[in-house]
This record gives sequence, structure tokens and C-alpha cells, in this order.
Amino acid sequence: MNEEILIPIFMFGAVATVLYKFLEVRHKERMTIIEKGLVNEDLKHLYSRSAWKTNPYSALKYGMLAAFIGVGILVSAFLSQMFFSHEEQITTGIIFLFGGLGLITFYAISKKRMSEDERQQS
Repeated sequence: MNEEILIPIFMFGAVATVLYKFLEVRHKERMTIIEKGLVNEDLKHLYSRSAWKTNPYSALKYGMLAAFIGVGILVSAFLSQMFFSHEEQITTGIIFLFGGLGLITFYAISKKRMSEDERQQS
């Protein structure tokens, strides 16, 4: 049998098995909670998503990352025109460099804004 056919079959089988096991464990957990007779308030506390807090600056992070990567691509195109050798290495290095600079800049901006927000709330 061809390997091209076996790989998708095993991939989908593995995904289906993991999904089935996840749902089975979740069902058993809920059945145990029902058997113990927990009150609805306890269930709300267990399954509440209050622990998940979204970052209000996540759009800023991804925007800055994309902008800095775009600038990195432009700089790498300029540098590859100047130096015709090692074009792929220059492009990859500059993209990662500018992506990292974008994330560091985001960190500085978000830290400053979060400290300002905390001062305003106090």
C-alpha cells in the first residue's frame, strides 16, 4: 500500500482518538460531579472562565510584530541588493531581528501603559 494513503489515515485516526479520549474524560468528570451532588454554584465556579484574562494590548502586539517584520523584509531586500551573496541568510536573520525588536518595543510600550493604568485606578 502507498505511504501517501497511510499517512492521512493515521493522521485522522490519531486526531479522532485524541478527540474521543478528551470527550470521554470530560463526560466521566461531569458524571462524577453529578454523582457527588455538587450544587450549581459549585459547578459555575469550576467551569467559569474568570481565570482567563485577555490582554487588552494583544492587537498592538501583533500589529507591531507584523510592521517590524515588514520593515525587516524591506531592509533585507535592500541589503540583498547590496550584497548578492548569502541572500537567504540575510533575509532570515533580518526578519527575526526586526521581529524580536518589535516584540521588545511592544513590551516596553505595554509595560508603560499598564503602569499608567494602575496609577489611574489607584
